[in-house]
Amino acid sequence: MSIGAREHLAVGAIARDIASVYRAHWAFLIPAAMVVLLPQSLADALLGGLEIEGVPSFRDVATLAAIPLTLAVNLFGQAVYAGLTAAAVIDWRARMPLPSLSALVRSLPIGGLILLDLLLTAGIAIGLLLLLVPGLVFTAYFGISPAVMKIERRGVIDSMRRSAQIVRGNFWRVLALVVGVIAVTEAIVVVITSPFHGAGLVAVVDLVADGLIQPIEGLAIALVAIHLLELHGEAPAPPELARALTHQA
Repeated sequence: MSIGAREHLAVGAIARDIASVYRAHWAFLIPAAMVVLLPQSLADALLGGLEIEGVPSFRDVATLAAIPLTLAVNLFGQAVYAGLTAAAVIDWRARMPLPSLSALVRSLPIGGLILLDLLLTAGIAIGLLLLLVPGLVFTAYFGISPAVMKIERRGVIDSMRRSAQIVRGNFWRVLALVVGVIAVTEAIVVVITSPFHGAGLVAVVDLVADGLIQPIEGLAIALVAIHLLELHGEAPAPPELARALTHQA
């Protein structure tokens, strides 16, 4: 069944699903976020006050050399957590217990998710520099690509193409849900961390804030992807999708 003009995402229903999955799996989502994003929080805190002036010292050189590593760590953490939140949504919908964390991580196409995250980050950044609107459009059409990759086991470019395909007809609703949730949650994290100073304290506060808030972003992306696939009549049955998480027959 192809999506019709009258078939749209139910924004309120997805918001309620986000709350329900968070409530059901918070004991998995929050610790997983804190573990996966710990290196990112430490790196952000250490490099957040980056100031290099005059003749570079050994510390300046070391700091600059750490930036590519920091980028790699951030991409790895975001890629892994995108897969974990998708798993939480899938098992919640199937009313099945979550597999072990190690089994979930082994099932993730981590290389593909990292490359996809890199492309999305670059595309959004370039789009935002072009008077903001192109960045928002790019995010709406391609922001659910990581969930599509995990759910349908597609390649990087194919996941982006598929994401744009299923978003058509629901652009404004996807924009409100995905971009809106990202903007609000990131603003909350900034508000929480801004009063604190010092690399160690900032790292701890940022980690706690991300642990509490980051799951909401991942859940929104995964739920939007699954609901869009269902509107197209192309989503696997929840039990079948849950078994496929860890390559179970």
